[in-house]
Amino acid sequence: MQQCKLPLMFYKQKDFRQIKITICLLWNGICLTRFQTNHFNYMKILVYAKLEKEMQSELEKHLPDDAEVLFASDISEQEVKEAWQSAEVLIGNPPADWFEETPGALKFWQLENVGFEQYKEVDYKGKTANVGDISAVPCAETIVSGILAFYRGIPKMVRNQVKKEWVGEKSSAGLQILSGKKVIILGSGAIGEHVNKLLQAFGCSTQMTAKSDPQAEIHSFDHLLQQLTETDLVVNTLPGNLDKYVSQEFFDAMKEGSLYANVGRGNTTDEAALINALESGKLTGAVLDVTEKEPLAEDSPLWEMENVILTQHTGAEHAGRDQDKVEKFISNIRKYLNHEEIEDEVKLSEGY
Repeated sequence: MQQCKLPLMFYKQKDFRQIKITICLLWNGICLTRFQTNHFNYMKILVYAKLEKEMQSELEKHLPDDAEVLFASDISEQEVKEAWQSAEVLIGNPPADWFEETPGALKFWQLENVGFEQYKEVDYKGKTANVGDISAVPCAETIVSGILAFYRGIPKMVRNQVKKEWVGEKSSAGLQILSGKKVIILGSGAIGEHVNKLLQAFGCSTQMTAKSDPQAEIHSFDHLLQQLTETDLVVNTLPGNLDKYVSQEFFDAMKEGSLYANVGRGNTTDEAALINALESGKLTGAVLDVTEKEPLAEDSPLWEMENVILTQHTGAEHAGRDQDKVEKFISNIRKYLNHEEIEDEVKLSEGY
């Protein structure tokens, strides 16, 4: 028999909400018997995010055994409404009007993407998290590839290919290289940092903007306007709480013939001012993953501008995105259940 030093010993093994307790009963320091008890706290999880069956199984596999997991895509609308009223955890981005009467059971809300402008007015005080930096690499690669495509004239080459026209060296007029360009990156978050890393690898001279981030070189709008006059390329990675930050004044300050790229939020750019800058020749072109309103209106001049590349808000997408999201969901639910600090917690009312 096992010797024990204390009159009563408790061994706890915590696995999410399941607490396994081993109790040792002693007699004169000798362990006479040992038994276990399990304690469960029932929990309902509503998954509004649309996931393939394989990803649903992966998520369920890592959730507490006692939890009731409901996937909105697999149940009726009425069942979704009922689940919403009693769910402790919500995963995904439901309609904002769901929160007109937020149920008291909801304690943790895990968003399925980075942006959440549509929820800025939502009155919800519980813990909320987005998916953080999982979009940083694909977004950065998307915008840098668009910039490279623009400088190297790839869109024009594609149009020639469709028309079966061999233009060759005649099409070289206006081609540029990315190396050596002076760049300002608006925002120093995860996407901005990765854009900065890629552009520096191409030999660009970069500066990032931020109010207080010590890694950024530009901390005020006035300083930014001064620097724009000598900048070849501006890359916007700003969050949605900075509405029309890139304004007419901003474009007026930019260097003649410079390039503008946006992989942040569409509402951060005054689109009418952008179109004016493109039509006037102030800007040589634009690479836009996002637009002010999406889908882009059919009558928008941006559709027909040959010096504009539109990637239609696909910057964050790639084949492994759902896997990345599910891993983030699992990690944060584990932290929530274990009363640990949530990763990528956000403030809905402040937009970040």
